[in-house]
Amino acid sequence: MTLLAGTEIAVVGGDAREAYLAEELLALGANVWFYGFSRSVKKLASGIRVGLPRRADVIILPLVGVGTDQSVYAPYAEQQIYLWDLKKLFVPSVLVLCGKLPGAERKALEERQVTVIETAALEEVAILNAIPTAEGALAYAIGHSPWTLFGSKILVTGFGRCAQPLARALKALGAEVTVAVRRREAAAAARAQGFRAIAIGEMVEHAKSFRFIFNTVPALVIDRKVLAAAAHDVCIVDLASQPGGVDFAAAKEFSLHAVLLPGLPGKTAPAAAGKILTDIYPHYILLHKRKGGKTNET
Repeated sequence: MTLLAGTEIAVVGGDAREAYLAEELLALGANVWFYGFSRSVKKLASGIRVGLPRRADVIILPLVGVGTDQSVYAPYAEQQIYLWDLKKLFVPSVLVLCGKLPGAERKALEERQVTVIETAALEEVAILNAIPTAEGALAYAIGHSPWTLFGSKILVTGFGRCAQPLARALKALGAEVTVAVRRREAAAAARAQGFRAIAIGEMVEHAKSFRFIFNTVPALVIDRKVLAAAAHDVCIVDLASQPGGVDFAAAKEFSLHAVLLPGLPGKTAPAAAGKILTDIYPHYILLHKRKGGKTNET
């Protein structure tokens, strides 16, 4: 296919899902450059070029995104990559697809007349990406707890796009799932789907009963008080964006098993996660090209 023929695309950083994405973009006719994979997680197609191009029409940054210190998520790079290492590519009309960007960096790019789409905020990406995230979370929990999910009392914080498929999967495996939420509407939605619902502020009094805790809230909700009340053999899996919603210092102090798992789909189901991006990103690239290098759709 030549859907993207002649389009210069730089894929910078990321994990194995971006490697699959790069191959699919190549198959669509794009000229693809790959940067930040010195330790490759898979053998790349022969047509993919390694390094940075002199110019690019599109720059694809990781779905995990760019940190507040301007660092690009690049676990397979020899050294840390920073957003402004790409300064020469940030010219008017270039399209940047990035999961998440700090507000200051987005503003700086837009001042350069760069078009930015934060793809993690796209409803279609968030909904589809929640599925491999949930499966990866289950796989991790199964491998790092002395308990089965079946028959266990499990807490899921939040009831958004990530939490809902996770809660449903846990229930299907025979777990007794409690959802902790802030809003009454979310509590009603959880109960309507057959889950027990409690308020975030009620977690301390129930914490001892949970064998697993899955956090999806990008704010500190699993705090010191909750952790102090938790069971000694609890398995805590944080799926929220960095820095997560768990007090990891307190968890370590209490000798609790707690882990933050950024970019989980790219680790546990990279082909499926890459296909999600492949099914979505070309639409925005073509839309950008049809508008002469400018798009207001985000």
